[in-house]
Amino acid sequence: MLLSSIQIQGFKSFADKTVLKFGKGITAVVGPNGSGKSNISDAVRWVLGEQSTKSLRGQSMEDVIFGGTETRRPHGYCEVTLNIDNSDRTLNFDNDQVSITRRYYRSHESEYAINHVAVRLKDIHELFMDTGLGRDGYSMIGQGKIDNIISSKSGERRDIFEEAAGISKYRYRKIEAERKLVAAEDNLLRLHDIMDELESRVGPLKEQSRKAEQFLQYADKKKELEIGLWLYTLDNSKEALRAQESKIAAAELAYKEIDEALSDFDNKAEENTAFFARLTSDIEGERLTISNLNEETVKAQSEITVIENDRKHHEEQIARLTEEKENLGRSDEETAAEIEAKKAEGAQKQAESEELEKKLAALETQLSSLLSDSESISRQIETEVRKLNALTAANADRRVEMVTADSAIAEIAARKDDYDGKIAEYEKEISGLETSFAETGALLDKIEETILSNTNSLKGYEMRLTSKQEAAGKCREEAENLRLDLEAKRRRIQILRELENNMDGFSHSVKMVTQQAEKGLLRGIYGPVSKLISVEPEYNTAIETALAAAIQNVVVETEADAKRAIAFLKNSKGGRATFLPVATIRAKDIKDGGYDNMAGYVGVASDLVKTDRKFTEIVRYLLSGTIVAEDIDAATAIAKKSGYKVKVVSLDGQVVNPGGSLTGGSLVKNAGLLGRSGDIKRFEEEVKRLSEKLAESEGRLQTAESEVAKVQADIKAQDAEMQTANEDKIRALAELKRIGDLKENLLVAAAQLKEEQTSGAQKLEALKEVSAQAAKAIA
Repeated sequence: MLLSSIQIQGFKSFADKTVLKFGKGITAVVGPNGSGKSNISDAVRWVLGEQSTKSLRGQSMEDVIFGGTETRRPHGYCEVTLNIDNSDRTLNFDNDQVSITRRYYRSHESEYAINHVAVRLKDIHELFMDTGLGRDGYSMIGQGKIDNIISSKSGERRDIFEEAAGISKYRYRKIEAERKLVAAEDNLLRLHDIMDELESRVGPLKEQSRKAEQFLQYADKKKELEIGLWLYTLDNSKEALRAQESKIAAAELAYKEIDEALSDFDNKAEENTAFFARLTSDIEGERLTISNLNEETVKAQSEITVIENDRKHHEEQIARLTEEKENLGRSDEETAAEIEAKKAEGAQKQAESEELEKKLAALETQLSSLLSDSESISRQIETEVRKLNALTAANADRRVEMVTADSAIAEIAARKDDYDGKIAEYEKEISGLETSFAETGALLDKIEETILSNTNSLKGYEMRLTSKQEAAGKCREEAENLRLDLEAKRRRIQILRELENNMDGFSHSVKMVTQQAEKGLLRGIYGPVSKLISVEPEYNTAIETALAAAIQNVVVETEADAKRAIAFLKNSKGGRATFLPVATIRAKDIKDGGYDNMAGYVGVASDLVKTDRKFTEIVRYLLSGTIVAEDIDAATAIAKKSGYKVKVVSLDGQVVNPGGSLTGGSLVKNAGLLGRSGDIKRFEEEVKRLSEKLAESEGRLQTAESEVAKVQADIKAQDAEMQTANEDKIRALAELKRIGDLKENLLVAAAQLKEEQTSGAQKLEALKEVSAQAAKAIA
């Protein structure tokens, strides 16, 4: 077995993850005071399960976690891993490499692991037992440890020597085995109690079994009777069914007849409906004929009216035509005179037209001569006009070029100023985006740190929840066990009370006398001896053995009361009983034999019994001649000293009778008449104690469950914070991408503007040259 390396993270001064590798031979760690040399040995001792904060040079276990500096945040947990080369199989672990890990959170939750598998601290202790590398082994000698070993007690040095000798493991196994044996004995004792309780139920269960058998027999008879009843009911039902079937057949026949009659009625109704429909159709036909005749009559009247109007109009037209004919006869002469005037006017117009034609011919001749003279002049004018037009067009083109160049120059100059402003604006926006990008990146780093911290806290809460749930489970199991024990004790009390109330174990005669006394039919009855005395539990067997059958003797007030009871038993044939009248019973005085100095002497039996003062003489009468000893040897010695004149009873029920005879052996489970009341009282006290413990356990369970609920609420809140942090991270990443994309777009736009600005400057120089040439050409 060789320690190959140790990995430390967050433990004391080791803020960063640190790995120390060890080879064969000796490895020394040197450095000034306060450099953290002892923290390495503390880390080894801590990972192996050290629980004492004093040994780790701290006030609390939380001190082992890196507490932070002015520039670094404190850690939420610490972790140490011990890597061991187990090629020689010194450790009882089937692997060449064994890594022991311990992690502790600020939430006070701790976890252990072997080869990254979660284990208990007990498993780590057992793994390194007898190797010398355990938590208290001799392999790690710290400051002042030698002085402590020398000055320690022999028992403390013995632990170190046993560890070195390799026997501590067997001592540990012995202690575990003894603990398991004690637990097994407790379980056996409990099983015996359960068996005793169940044995007391055998009798009632036999009675219940007998009643159950009778019930089954009666159930079979009941079943037979029920079957017979059902058969009888079935026969009666068949008769009733046949009668109903006959009634149904008659009803069906009547229904058929009624249905046929109803069908005939329906047929007649259909015929009447068809006849009514034909009549309705004929009526409608006659109505249509009358309507047509009325229309023809109205049409004829309209034609007559039209003809009358035409006749009147024709008459009026004949009168008008006649009047016009008369008027035309009177105007013929006027028309002839008008025609002659028009002819004279036409001849005058013809003469004027001929004269105008002559003037037109002269003008046309003159025009022809003028046109021939103007052709040459027109050709010269056209030539000059074409030259002028060419010069005007060229001048216009130059002006257009100059104006175009000037407007392009102005536009490019304006765009240049606009480009400069936009480029400056883009550069400003890019600078702002770079600042936002850096701030968002820092925010993202902070969010990731928060997520990591929340993750560690969440793990701590989960471990704490597991621990609280386990604690709650243990409390719940403890409460359930206490509840079961409490119910068992209550059932035992109930059984004992039922036995006490039913006087189970008493003779029939004693029961009858007691019942009559309770009813008031017998006076002066105090009850059996067993119900009038009380004894400590350790003396129950001895006193009950000493009393023997006298334990059922009935104590009465006077002899007369005893006689009445005896007469009652005799008359009712209720058996025999012994009665002890308080008024007449007198005990014999026993001389002190000096037994109290003998070994094993307990006392006189009557002195070990508690009772009411008026029954003291009865107790002395029954037990003053009996001595109680610890065992059979002490009993025989005391009897021998008394000359075998007294009765001696041992605590376990062995008897040395007067005269020297011995009675004993294994005790048979008796009715427990004497200890029954004591058992009830003892069980009631146990019930009270268990009830208090159960209340305390339920209180602890309630507290544990509230703590579990609180941790669950913390986990829920931590989950919400984690979800919020993740959402913030997503938003930050989206913001980073948006800023990056926007910055890229602005850079591209700025580059394009600069390129356009360069090309615009070149175009500006060319346009200025064009404008100058155009101005020169125009001048």
